[in-house]
Amino acid sequence: MDSKSSNSYLLFRLQEELFAVSVHKVLEIIETGDEHTITHLPKAPPSISGVVNFRGHVIPVVNTRLKFDLDDYPEKAKFVVIVLNLILNKKEHIIGAKSDKVVDVIEITESDIKPVPEVGQGYNSEYIKGVVHRDGKFIMLLNLEAAIGTDEIIQLKEEAS
Repeated sequence: MDSKSSNSYLLFRLQEELFAVSVHKVLEIIETGDEHTITHLPKAPPSISGVVNFRGHVIPVVNTRLKFDLDDYPEKAKFVVIVLNLILNKKEHIIGAKSDKVVDVIEITESDIKPVPEVGQGYNSEYIKGVVHRDGKFIMLLNLEAAIGTDEIIQLKEEAS
């Protein structure tokens, strides 16, 4: 891809942080509520909120705040579930990712993307593809396949079926 071509990204917020994911991975955005309630799964890893019905399929929902070491959602907090189509272990998986709020769809050119700075051993930079600085804020472009625990998701999908 040349530096002038652009790709569309879904921009979303987790607390005060901005993240983006390619719109090609996004299937739908679900507003939680009576029709779309997350059902808790006993003994699920802490980063898995539970499962939700998506077009007649049971899909796992990842608590992205916990996955990225942010504070968990308060009990009655409002959030959305971004339904994603990911390739994990060479297989297609549909999963949900909790987000505080979807902000926008933005265009990002390859030349806008800066490398992830090295900040030490405790930080897992493989979750982030790059960083974009726009309107005085930093946006982290996610590598969702790396961030979402493949083994956790596959195990949960098998247990939920």
